[in-house]
Amino acid sequence: MDSLVNLRDLGGLPVIGGGETAHGMLYRSDAPHAGDLDPEHVPAWPPATVVDLRMAKEAGRVPYDLPGAERILHPLHEAAAPENIRDAELGDLYRHILDTAADRVASAAAHVVTRPAPALVHCTAGKDRTGIVVASLLLSAGVAPEDVIADYVKTEANMDAVTGRILRHLDPAKTPVNARWLLTPAEAMREVVDALTTSAHGDTAGWLVAHGTPADALADWVGRFTS
Repeated sequence: MDSLVNLRDLGGLPVIGGGETAHGMLYRSDAPHAGDLDPEHVPAWPPATVVDLRMAKEAGRVPYDLPGAERILHPLHEAAAPENIRDAELGDLYRHILDTAADRVASAAAHVVTRPAPALVHCTAGKDRTGIVVASLLLSAGVAPEDVIADYVKTEANMDAVTGRILRHLDPAKTPVNARWLLTPAEAMREVVDALTTSAHGDTAGWLVAHGTPADALADWVGRFTS
């Protein structure tokens, strides 16, 4: 049987000013598949909340069920779907998503901070759309930009397995894979970090709140995630 290949718990990351993020609150992963084995390397499974960032077509192609989890289908941006191959660098793609779908990023974060933990955020690979939403949450919690980027780069070791899972449900002849989109370059996530931390809203939490994440819920979640 198969299992998630890009799943990790985002606890244990150092927080600026001291302390670290709590285990068992926030997970990130590639898309679950029906029949996947339950993972043993996260504190609790299934998660209480699942925020699925795939487009409806992607979700319909690879359906799954996690009994007991509240799953929220929250399409983030069609430009990052595997079948929507574009001749763009990843950093440009990430900036495009932040520029054109800031409200979708903020509302994805809102699903996490207003619902029970642990929360799983995923897309298809667990790298691009997931990376943007997770970065916004980690930065809001006080995780240093370099540690946010380092977490993103961890996916590189899993990409062969991720690609294998994706290609089971895509015809490469009809849907060619952009090889550059299978990379996890630090400079691409740096584009996200720079956009979120140098905006007119002061910091990443301010950016999220300005685009729709409830301020009180975000502050409460950060307090629990970093205590």
